[in-house]
Amino acid sequence: MPDSGTSGTTSPWSAQARGDGLLYLSSADIESLNLSPTALRRAIAAAIRQRSAPARGGGMKTRVQLDEGRFFMSMSDADDGLGLGVTKWIGYSADNTRRDLPAISAQIIVNDAVTGRAVAIMDGSWITTHRTAALSALAAEALARPGASSLGVLGCGVQAHSNLAALADVLPALRRVRAFSRSTDSAEALALRAREMGFEAEVMQDPEALAAASDVVVSCLPSIDSIPPIVRPRVLQPGALAIGVDLGRAWHRDGLTDHLDGFFTDDIAALERNGGNPALAHQGRYDGDLAALLTGTHPGRVDDAQRLMFLFPGMPLADLAVARLAMTKATEKGLGTLLTR
Repeated sequence: MPDSGTSGTTSPWSAQARGDGLLYLSSADIESLNLSPTALRRAIAAAIRQRSAPARGGGMKTRVQLDEGRFFMSMSDADDGLGLGVTKWIGYSADNTRRDLPAISAQIIVNDAVTGRAVAIMDGSWITTHRTAALSALAAEALARPGASSLGVLGCGVQAHSNLAALADVLPALRRVRAFSRSTDSAEALALRAREMGFEAEVMQDPEALAAASDVVVSCLPSIDSIPPIVRPRVLQPGALAIGVDLGRAWHRDGLTDHLDGFFTDDIAALERNGGNPALAHQGRYDGDLAALLTGTHPGRVDDAQRLMFLFPGMPLADLAVARLAMTKATEKGLGTLLTR
């Protein structure tokens, strides 16, 4: 039964929070939910639109760096309207490709907003990958040129595949996919996946030629700060949108403001609360964020010739929204394991 807290907020998970059970969702549980790119995008958009007053300290991140190829990060947020608080703990190791392991692992803890008690623990790796792609898609809906028909992908790992699926869902005119990667095998794998989805696809050896020929360019280079940039911003064609899943590591910083007409991110207020992010390719002012785009506070693209860039460090609110969706769907399907506290 729902329970009202002192703030007047109602949470459907408060009764569960009082009990001894704690829902655990494994990676297999999460994947078996078959959450579509559309469902993820809509859940995140709804969470962004309904948030009127972010919680104090919401959207905060803490990073522990061991060396250039290994780090840990925590991301947290809470929202009374969604009835939950969330913390995600991420581990990253660039060398995991040699170990036949994913580079990123993540766990999510979800707490009831009324009682403060934990109600679920779930694997966060699939959620991290696909909620990131959903953020790219939300940006593309508002910022891509109408009729955009070509997608260029720089770096063809796991994020490239999730972004391909998410962007295909919001670019109705998409016809052609171009792939570049340091690994020819990974580029060929992405091109093959694109062909299976019904697109024309090719592997390119020149990242700047790829960027120059694409209406939307998504960069997904590994999370290693020492990776050198591979594309100069001047090659972007009029009307292009660049999406920096990799914080813009692929792009040379010199010339960004000279050749780009607008910069957008996921959450300007959270970025400011975290003291900025030195890894973002653009360190200047951002014209708008997803909240402004989704609520109409910012009109988004206003000219078909604008060259725009979306750089985003990731929103904990998106993790909260997708974790909430996963909990709801898992409860409906009877999935997960009930753990004793």
